[in-house]
Amino acid sequence: PATESTQVWVTYDRENLYFGLYAHYTNTSLIRANWVDRDRAGSDDWIALMFDPFSDQQRAYRFSVNGYGVQGDAIINAGRGNRGPPGSGGDRSWDALFYSRGQLVDDGWTAELSIPFKSLRYPTRSDGNHRWGFQITRTIQSKDETVVWSPVSRDIAGFLTQMGILSGLRDLSTSRNLEILPTFTGIQLGRLDEETGILENGDLGPDMGLNVKYGVTSDLTADFAANPDFSQIESDRPQIEVNRRFPLFFSELRPFFLEGREIFDTPGPINLVHTRTIVDPRFGGKLTGKAGKATLGILVADDEAPGRRDDITDPGHNRTAQFFVGRARYDLYAESYIGGIFTDREFLDSYSRVAGADGRFRLGATHNLRFVAVTSANRDEKAQSKTGPLFGVSLNQDGRHWDYRVSYDSVDPNFDTLTGFVRRVDTRRLDTNLGYRWWPEDLVINWGPNLSYSRILDHNGVLQDEDYRASVNFRLVNNIFLRANLRREMERFNEIDFRKSRSSVGGGVNTSRWISLNFNANWGDQIRFIDEPFIGRLSTYDVNVTWRPTSRLRANVSLDTNRFVDTRSNTEEFDISILRTFTTYQFTERLLVRNIIEYNSFDRTFGLNLLLTYRVNAGTVFFIGYDDRLEEGFRIDEELFPTRNLERTRRAFFTKFQYLFRS
Repeated sequence: PATESTQVWVTYDRENLYFGLYAHYTNTSLIRANWVDRDRAGSDDWIALMFDPFSDQQRAYRFSVNGYGVQGDAIINAGRGNRGPPGSGGDRSWDALFYSRGQLVDDGWTAELSIPFKSLRYPTRSDGNHRWGFQITRTIQSKDETVVWSPVSRDIAGFLTQMGILSGLRDLSTSRNLEILPTFTGIQLGRLDEETGILENGDLGPDMGLNVKYGVTSDLTADFAANPDFSQIESDRPQIEVNRRFPLFFSELRPFFLEGREIFDTPGPINLVHTRTIVDPRFGGKLTGKAGKATLGILVADDEAPGRRDDITDPGHNRTAQFFVGRARYDLYAESYIGGIFTDREFLDSYSRVAGADGRFRLGATHNLRFVAVTSANRDEKAQSKTGPLFGVSLNQDGRHWDYRVSYDSVDPNFDTLTGFVRRVDTRRLDTNLGYRWWPEDLVINWGPNLSYSRILDHNGVLQDEDYRASVNFRLVNNIFLRANLRREMERFNEIDFRKSRSSVGGGVNTSRWISLNFNANWGDQIRFIDEPFIGRLSTYDVNVTWRPTSRLRANVSLDTNRFVDTRSNTEEFDISILRTFTTYQFTERLLVRNIIEYNSFDRTFGLNLLLTYRVNAGTVFFIGYDDRLEEGFRIDEELFPTRNLERTRRAFFTKFQYLFRS
């Protein structure tokens, strides 16, 4: 039973859904509510409303608010399993236009929401009657408690299959949604001239772009961007790049590519659609949505970046690369589909193409089966061609006590794609995992062990990796969790088999509304990935602290360290620390300032980023920012800067304004 009472009222007219929320508390000191930017209230108490307008149990829209009415929204996709509180997670990059207000009252907090039907996709019903999948969840952080309106059982995998029904909706608006979003940007960038040692400021680069969104039907949307502004307001999370064998993955942060990206997702070891490969498009277009039981996605873009070549006699000078991604899925039954995908990148006479099929099948209450089978065809600018297939299949079980996964995938040595992210090829991987959880639901909420085994062979049958892991996890009352892990592995590098042992401990504490902590320590053997590799000792320590002294101020401090010692001579190869602070102050519900400070001890670099944001709604927003980058003088040029002092290498002033027109 829920420990606190929650009341929800709902009504509607032709244009909007309306909700009234009342979250009661027997002890109001337990309330966690902060003034933050939208989608940043995850550590607060909140109430979420979820809709599955097609009742197909494939995905749901989530709208949430905290005690001050701060908005959050996300897309929840099928196949999430039972990890995390019901209604949590999802793809938060989706931004919908809706309206909300909230306030603290004597025995809790209240909020009101108005959600336009134009912000949702829903089918056209011949009889005018709509029956939507529907769920309400409330999270009380101080009690580590999430309560639901429609019952949810851990004996059933998946969240969407356990939603209730919202019925009685009739005569909804059939007008098409049209959104016009003009964007104005200005950037003045200064760079250090390493020959003169002078920071040269460039001209202010004003630019204008236009984004248009049109509802072709109530469930199919077309997007077009002319001279789109793909600038990133949020910076990439820093990652330690030293002694990495494979490339690092950086997530997409540009709004145009984020919306509807879940449609293009496929299972398997390779991310087939990674839109950061589209660096600087002149235009972009998308068509996404549903037509009956079919989910469709088409993405096109014209990228100028490959043609930026200094040699004007180069055939590729000032030429553009054309991107096309086509995706289709057909819904079979709850959380199950069969789909196909085709991607293509063309530049001059070269191309990179991928085509194939994938699927997910729900098997009973707790199992699902997934597969992907595609092939690639590539020709480079020297007319050299190669082709290669990729195949993957996995069986998953997720229940209250037992969970396991068995998967196998094969990536051909010649597989490649310039529209996706490829970390590794020439692999045949077997991966298994088995876990069990007990539920005392006392001081210990749940705990249990986890065992896993994986091995990778190349296509010549040579063992490349073998990994044994054992771990134990504890979730305690008052938002405390702990984990420990032991690992024994073999990794083959430069035709040498290295055997390694590693250990780790980690956890988190979110007991107080003022401060929360996450930490992880990992130590043991590691390979030094150089021409003459050897085994050394690598220790990494990561700490993340969030401090909320007032309801408007939030400060996050993270420290990531990485130290490698050559155990043959007991000498230090490198010792890296990255310190990052992320601080925000919310003056009003619309106005906030953000500050990011980063220091990298290995590169001897320092970064400062200030951003002032005035946000009217999900589409209308004004930004003005300043970015400063400095580096130790010796690292830049010992003759030009014979000092260990930090010298400025780059400085930028940035402003952006966009206004959403909807009709």
